[in-house]
Amino acid sequence: MNTSLGNKRLASDKAGYQKGDDAEEEQSGRWLISYADLITTLMVLFLALYALQLAKNRELEIKTLERHAVKEMKGAASADAAVAAPAAPDAARRQLLSLLEPLREKQQITISNATQGVEIAINAKVLFNSGDARLLPESFDVLNQVAVVLRDHSKNNILVEGHTDSLPISTAKYESNWELSSARAGAVVRFFADKGIEAHRMAAIGRADNFPLIIGDAPAARAANRRVTILVEY
Repeated sequence: MNTSLGNKRLASDKAGYQKGDDAEEEQSGRWLISYADLITTLMVLFLALYALQLAKNRELEIKTLERHAVKEMKGAASADAAVAAPAAPDAARRQLLSLLEPLREKQQITISNATQGVEIAINAKVLFNSGDARLLPESFDVLNQVAVVLRDHSKNNILVEGHTDSLPISTAKYESNWELSSARAGAVVRFFADKGIEAHRMAAIGRADNFPLIIGDAPAARAANRRVTILVEY
């Protein structure tokens, strides 16, 4: 009978040990599952962050490409404008020279294509009496033709310059060639203004005898140096 009880106790102890081992194994398995869940969650998080960073990098690349494209378009437009800009003044110059050509052929004016623009020169004897700044009636026709061309076919600034020869002058009205040349330039400017050329486009300048066409005191040189020039700026 004692032997039977011993066997029962042994069997009971074995069963208890077996249940303990199963509980420990079950507890160990739950820890592994929790750890695996944590690793999976972290992996998903890192993948999400990586995908977000890729999206940001792609957006930055697109913006950079767009900026470069805009700069290239602006650069191309600037280059086109730089190429086109000189063409417009050159065409305007040619048109003005063409319109003034009949007057040049009649030897009423001389024309030069200067660096600053188109320069029209009129001999002073066509415009004024000696030592005077009042326009002669016979000068009205040529001045009117020039005024019509400058009014209808140009919007550029106009500098009217009076020039004299080197002979000094001293009268009650003009104390020197400065006053005489300035008054002659002003007379031409007033004529142009009366013909409809905007006053803000024009300026009258007296040069006296400081810019001679021909150096010397010969009568022909002095006659050439007495003139009024009209510079249309381009």
